[in-house]
Amino acid sequence: MTHRTKSHAMCVAAAMALMTLSPVSAFAYSGQQTPHPEDRVVTDQNQSGRAPRGRVSGRQNRNQPQAAPVAVPTPEENLAAAQQLFAANSVPCQMTEANLRGQTPDTRSMYEVVCTNGFGYLSLTGLAASTDAAGQAKAAVEPVFIECIEAQVTYDRAVAASPEAAPPPKCDLPANQNFLPVFAAMSSEAGIACTVDQGTIVGRKGKASVYEIGCNGADGYRINRAAEGWEVASCLELANANVTCSFTTKPEQLATVKTWLATNEKTAGCDINNVRFMGSNDNGAFYEAACNGAEGFITRLDAAKAIQEVYPCAEAEKIGDGCKLTAAAPQDNTSPAA
Repeated sequence: MTHRTKSHAMCVAAAMALMTLSPVSAFAYSGQQTPHPEDRVVTDQNQSGRAPRGRVSGRQNRNQPQAAPVAVPTPEENLAAAQQLFAANSVPCQMTEANLRGQTPDTRSMYEVVCTNGFGYLSLTGLAASTDAAGQAKAAVEPVFIECIEAQVTYDRAVAASPEAAPPPKCDLPANQNFLPVFAAMSSEAGIACTVDQGTIVGRKGKASVYEIGCNGADGYRINRAAEGWEVASCLELANANVTCSFTTKPEQLATVKTWLATNEKTAGCDINNVRFMGSNDNGAFYEAACNGAEGFITRLDAAKAIQEVYPCAEAEKIGDGCKLTAAAPQDNTSPAA
């Protein structure tokens, strides 16, 4: 799994910026919830129908041709259009609601959608290849799909960096405001047995979003969808690659390992004060544990975290790089696990 790449962050920033370019208020931040489509007509013309102030009389203005109002699509029409957009681009979303947020000057429509099988999205329709008035070819423009969690993170960072600037759009529908149940459902689907108390998006692996999951009182994880199922890496494993989890502390990791050690008579007596993941091979995963007042050891575990073998440090010189931890008194460390 990977961190958010600079190129991906730039692409997201560019896409979010594009969503705010329209002079239509649908894409400009107003400080209020975005109105539903039925509350306004999406157009960049004068929507009030009022005569401009000046010396032109009301009668003269009424005699002038009036532009027909733009028809407001119904909620059902919005849902059907958004479903077609997502299906055509193979974006997984069991859609229950779609809100037309507005249009860009080049008539690209922005939808916010609710998905029952994951996070909602902000989406921007694409454009087909065309020819302009001067006969110049215009390349096709791909549609954009941004998960609500990513839109929220981008929004929060933008507000923190420039409080006075107009922030990028974020999801506003009520069903898209609570992310924790989505993280909990994804974690359960990925086979993680913990009480999820935090979560965020941290980057991408290919086209798949990578999420960090925080667990109450236990080691956390990073997960991403794979071709089949999920890829999962614990924060303890990631520390071996110098990846830091923001939602996991060292005491939580020790508590997790302690539950593994308690199942074996050779390791149950260890008052663990430090642990590290050493790596894995076809035989299992290897961890070193340091114990208060006792010799540390290296243990090999299977995929279910059942202990298969225990190597006292005095005999573990040839197991990986041997024992590196000391049995020093535990430190009061509640900072994020490294």
